[in-house]
Amino acid sequence: MNIVPEFEFKSQLAKMGYTLPNGMIIKNGRDYSGRYPVVAKVNSDKITHKTEAGAIIVDIKGQEELISSISLLNQKFPGEEIYVEEMARRGIEVIIGLLKDEKFGKLILLGLGGFYSELLRDVTFKKLPITRNDAEAMIGELRYSRIFNGYRNLTTNKKMIADLLVRLSDDFNNKEFQQIDFNPIFLYADSYLIVDAKMIV
Repeated sequence: MNIVPEFEFKSQLAKMGYTLPNGMIIKNGRDYSGRYPVVAKVNSDKITHKTEAGAIIVDIKGQEELISSISLLNQKFPGEEIYVEEMARRGIEVIIGLLKDEKFGKLILLGLGGFYSELLRDVTFKKLPITRNDAEAMIGELRYSRIFNGYRNLTTNKKMIADLLVRLSDDFNNKEFQQIDFNPIFLYADSYLIVDAKMIV
């Protein structure tokens, strides 16, 4: 199992035209000149779950806090790169995953993301490659799909979700991978943001 470091994977996704938070590798908090608040993450090929490992610090509001956060991560994970990203504006959270199953081959997954993915386990699968009709069916198969119609003033565009599912299917169907997780993806009225991305090959 080989984990592709998140910053490298996200850089690939950005070149492919996907929408992601602005981020950069830094050695010191003084090197960062972007907007706050930010998230600091360890960019490693050894860490599968950053939150459980304590390899991520969120909601950093200024330079001094960033400097101390990077120092803490450097102490906990010596020799590893640190990268900083702008914190994303919260939207409706979904997870989209791609996995290679020994029995069924390559599959794509759609479900509610973030905290709700573990609590509700509301997911659906289709075999790659998928069509536009498949993508629309996946959205309708979720038990809580009504969340996409408006929840706590959060709205999103079902067409955009279907477009994203088909695009990921087309882009990764012929690539080698064991597992790819986009969790969460924040959905807004007319846009999306891939907040976290993991690829295992």
